[in-house]
Amino acid sequence: MTVHRPPDSRLLSNLIIHEKEYTKHLSALFPISHAALASLSAFAAASPSAIPSSSVSLAQTIATIVDIFSGADDALQLYNQAVENWRNQLGHLMKLEEDISAILRDREILVTRLLKVSKSSKTTRDSRSSLILPSGSTSFTSLPSTNSTPHGSSNTKLLQAQEELRACEAHLATKELELEELRVSIAREGLGARCRALVDCGWAWGETGKQGLLALQSLNADGQVPEPPLATFPLHSHLPSTSITPKKKPLPSSALPSHVTQGPISYSSDISSLTPSQSASQ
Repeated sequence: MTVHRPPDSRLLSNLIIHEKEYTKHLSALFPISHAALASLSAFAAASPSAIPSSSVSLAQTIATIVDIFSGADDALQLYNQAVENWRNQLGHLMKLEEDISAILRDREILVTRLLKVSKSSKTTRDSRSSLILPSGSTSFTSLPSTNSTPHGSSNTKLLQAQEELRACEAHLATKELELEELRVSIAREGLGARCRALVDCGWAWGETGKQGLLALQSLNADGQVPEPPLATFPLHSHLPSTSITPKKKPLPSSALPSHVTQGPISYSSDISSLTPSQSASQ
């Protein structure tokens, strides 16, 4: 006999509530960020149009940085969307658990009905057996006539109740199997998509950070980005990379590398090549 365990949706409800709060606060960041970038653009417009010993004006450089920060926001929005999709999938799981709870309630009703019909059928059989004559007794013509219709009706109700309960059991077993499969699917696909979006966001932030450093190099007469003091970096971090050289164009950011969008790979080489400011952003 299959033992049916009614699903407890309290933990799932709690997860959905907090995921909703998380995405709500993430989404609230973007209007604030846009306002901050607009303020930075206004500041750039009032900056000097020409700087001695520099081929690019401060206004142009800050405008480039504004575009870079905007790209970082776009990457974060993609991650936020992945969290929203995960929360929607949790909603489908909640709906299925509610369906199973309803089926279990129907099953209890059918079991109770079957018990009542079984008792009624047994009572009918006992009453008929008491009318059986012993050997040598009066003929059946002297006994009151009995009608077999109530007995047949009770048998029909019993068979119907049994059939309904069997159908409910089969439907319940199918739904419970579907629930287990959906749990695995959501964990594999929903959380997997969220992790991939996190990898893409981190990669995009690293690339946009590099573009920003390259843009800022044009503000120095010698073409080198000044390194911050060593004390500003944590003890466990690497020293800032000094291998970045000025380039005429910023690094392309339109296409992701093939190892990010295709299949499982190791990201150790990418992570080890990041500067401390890029690691902190992730």
